[in-house]
Amino acid sequence: MRKRFWTVLLAVAGLLLPLLAQAQDPVSLAREKIGRYKQAATAAAAPPMAPIARRDPPDRNDLLDALGLFQSAGAGATKDAGVRTEYTELLELLGYYDLSAVQLERAAAEAPQDAALWRAAGRAWAESGPAGDGRALADLEKSRELDPDSGGAAEAWFLTGRVQHRAGQYEAAAQSYAEALKRKADHAQALIGKAALDTRAGKLVEASAALDALGKAAQPFDVDTRTLLRKALADFQAGGAKAPDDAAAQAAYAKLLYRAARVPDAVAAARRAVELKPDDVDTLNFLAVMLLQAGNSAQAKEVYEKSLAVRPDQPNVTEVLKQLGGQR
Repeated sequence: MRKRFWTVLLAVAGLLLPLLAQAQDPVSLAREKIGRYKQAATAAAAPPMAPIARRDPPDRNDLLDALGLFQSAGAGATKDAGVRTEYTELLELLGYYDLSAVQLERAAAEAPQDAALWRAAGRAWAESGPAGDGRALADLEKSRELDPDSGGAAEAWFLTGRVQHRAGQYEAAAQSYAEALKRKADHAQALIGKAALDTRAGKLVEASAALDALGKAAQPFDVDTRTLLRKALADFQAGGAKAPDDAAAQAAYAKLLYRAARVPDAVAAARRAVELKPDDVDTLNFLAVMLLQAGNSAQAKEVYEKSLAVRPDQPNVTEVLKQLGGQR
């Protein structure tokens, strides 16, 4: 009986020891904390009715704890490529882009022909803010030299343009965006950057049309678009410039102002556009949507009724009018 007891005990110990060793491994513990943070972040971002059991808010302390664990394991100097990648990703989750860039540059120096690593280092330096611009441009140039023509090169040119754009080097940025678009004509962020520069130069119709054409592809970059357009519109107006007083320009101006979250100004421009072209159904509907968002349902109803008078076959508009208490 005693022999059987010890046999069972040794068997259990054999199963537990690897688990205990793993539990003591700082990298494994760090992974658990990062996984918990990501799971909470995903749950928090899910629609309210999504079938998720728990919605605990993501805890940044999990990431900070994971950082300490990685550092205690020597992740900053490790030769393990997998651990280094995880450590770099953690630094970026924390917003420590300069530290991430240092790790990526180290990896690139060990594999100097790897264009993707130089590009990643350049992106991280760019994300770290203006203080990292010089190193960002240098790393991105290395990436482009190694890989001049691929989709990766398009991304390197875009990132170069973004750094130049932020620094106020607008002509250089325009050239860099153009190089990106030569290699990838549908590069959404390069198109957004170009549209912002066109807005700044007063090419309002072209800029608005380019952003409209992007459609859903622009949605992940709404915050960047808003920031770029606010600056571009401010620069455009700084010298006393105004949108041309024709329907197309005023309609385009309205959309750009709306994307920049300048809703009252966008409403004013849209009103002027429909004054100049009363049968412009698209602008009438756009104006009505903005009025609804501003809480002016009575005015929105009036504008929708004008739109239906021009083009009666608009089921969506008819339905909205019913909800607003319209006659149709």
